[in-house]
This record gives sequence, structure tokens and C-alpha cells, in this order.
Amino acid sequence: MVSQPLRVLLVEDDPDHADLIRRHLVRSRPKGRPVLLEHVQCLADARHRLARADELHALLLDLVLPDSRLGQTLEAVLDARPELPVVVLTSLDDLDFAADALQRGAQDFLVKSEITGEILLRSIRYAIERKAAQRQLQDYAAQLERRNEELRRFAHLMAHEVRNPLNVVSLNLMLARRVAADPERLADALGQAEGSIRSLGELVSELLRFADAENEERRGNEIVPMERVLSDALNVLRETLREGRASVSNGPLPAVRGQRMQLDHLMQNLIGNAVKYRGDAPPAIRIEAQPADAGFALFRVIDNGLGIKPEDRERVFEMFCRLHQPTTISGTGIGLAFCKRVVEAHGGRIWVEPSPIGSGSAFCFTLPSVDVADPAAP
Repeated sequence: MVSQPLRVLLVEDDPDHADLIRRHLVRSRPKGRPVLLEHVQCLADARHRLARADELHALLLDLVLPDSRLGQTLEAVLDARPELPVVVLTSLDDLDFAADALQRGAQDFLVKSEITGEILLRSIRYAIERKAAQRQLQDYAAQLERRNEELRRFAHLMAHEVRNPLNVVSLNLMLARRVAADPERLADALGQAEGSIRSLGELVSELLRFADAENEERRGNEIVPMERVLSDALNVLRETLREGRASVSNGPLPAVRGQRMQLDHLMQNLIGNAVKYRGDAPPAIRIEAQPADAGFALFRVIDNGLGIKPEDRERVFEMFCRLHQPTTISGTGIGLAFCKRVVEAHGGRIWVEPSPIGSGSAFCFTLPSVDVADPAAP
């Protein structure tokens, strides 16, 4: 099987130098991916070529071009295609400037008089690898910045959420001291304190589950039958469904790739929410699935409950977001944030739409599907 060629654009106004580079590549006969060289002679033609959508893997760039000044050539091509690795071609006269180009975004430079086929190929491949490593580091840095911002925001939210039940406990314990001689008021004060402590314990448990949801080592790569996940969720929620007089139906559900425990909690959260946020009618919940694009399956958990306003459909997945007053419907405000983290940790996405059956919501999410040809597939 022949590897796809590396497509390299050469920007060089001297035909002799361009021909020499082409001959170096021909004579070197690379053992790995072959190199397909394209040649243009000026910056304007280079920009025109870079504007095309088809893939280029690297750029060989002469800094001295007839329509560009020495200090502007590199910036011009990087502005056009910042993701493209650039190898600067230089003469001994502007060697210092070429070295400086590495600080301004080039991946390597070659002195024209010292180029050989081996050096040229090595430099091209080094430039591609170095640029890929830089992009990965930039992605990590951006991800770290996002995580730091999330952590700062989380710390403020967490302080607020923990302070409330602690204040309730403190106030009721103070009250209990004052009413110690009144058994009825004492029992009421201690009961409220105990309730707040239970809520705080539930919050801690939900936070630990949330923290585990994006752990890559635990995510695994199991083949998970979603019909079994649904069956187990219904068993866990049996009392909740009975008390809420809820009915659950489903269509065929495929197997997916993922971490079984996290997917169990995902399904339990979505069905449990459909019961919790119910309207006047008994909850009617429907779980459906269908193929989605790019190797994913699309799932919908549809309910006939209170529904979610359009302006709240993104905010509902934020940590500690509660659209209904806590005194009306209990909860920590972590469940849907947990669902979002589980789905995204599996490479999918989650969103909410209006229910297709009238009132209520449809929580939609994608998960990696299992290839039917996979011998391990159920």
C-alpha cells in the first residue's frame, strides 16, 4: 500500500534554485511518504495557492521575492496559513535573518548552498513534526486556561452552595439551644439541621461523581449495550418511577463504546430528571436512538414534563443551575452538568430540544457507535 504523498509548496523566484531542489527530491527517493512538490515564483502566487482549500503539508520559502520585502515574506504566508509548517530557504548573506525567522514562526531554515536531498527531506519532516507538537502544546495550554477559569468559577459557586446548608445547620443548632425545654420546637430545629446535612452529603457525592466523569483512565473502551443500560437504570429508579406514576418506553437502542458505569449514571440522571420535573400529567418518558454522522449514535430521552425555555437550553447544563426554586423541586444542580461531562468525555455532545410530543423536553446526546463488523459487538 503506497502512502499518500507529502504535498509541499516551494516559493522560489530563482528557476535554477527551484530546479536544484526538485532534483534533490527526485534523487533522494524517500523510503517513507513520497514528496509532491509544487512551485510558484512570487508571493502573490503563493497567497493564491495557499487560499485553496486542498491540503498542503509544508512550505519551502525563499525570503527574498520580487514582490515582497525580506522582513514581510514570512509574516505574509503565516497570516494566510498559520497552521502550515514553514522551512525558510536562505543564503549566507541573510543567515542571521533566517535564524531570527525561527523566533517569528518558521520551523527550520536551510542554507541553499548546503542543501542535499537527505537534509531537505529531514528538514521537511522535522518541520511537520515540530509544528504538530506546537499545535498540541497550544491546545494543551488553551485547555489548561479553560480548566483554570472553570476552577475559579467553580470555587466561587462551591463556596456559595456549601455556605447555604451550613448556615441552616448553624442557625438551627443555635435555635435548638434556646428551645431545649420545648420538645416539639427542638425536634423541628434538629430535623431541619439534619436535612441540611443530608443535602450537603448529597452535594459532596454528586461532586465526586462529577469529578470522575472526565477521567480518561476510567472511561475505558468497553462495548456497552444501551438497552442493558436502560434496563439497569429502570431497576435502580423503580421506586422513583412508581411514586411518580411514570411510564417509560423505548425503541431499539444500539451498543456504544464507552465506560459502563458513567453511562449508567447518565441514563439514570436523565430519566430521574424527567420524573422530577414533571407537569400535572403522569410522566411519560420515551428513549429513542438512531445513527448519526461520523460513527456516532444519536439518543433522545423525551418527556412530557415542565419543559425548558429557549433562553435556558444552554444554561441548564451549567454547574449548580436550577431553573426551578429549590423549595419547589429538590436537587443539587449538578446532574445535567454531570451528563454533559460524561457525554463530552466520550467524544459526543448533548443538547436539549422541545419535546416532539407537545409539552416537555427532549434531551439529545451522541455517543460513539459500535461497528457492526466488530467481532466483539453484541
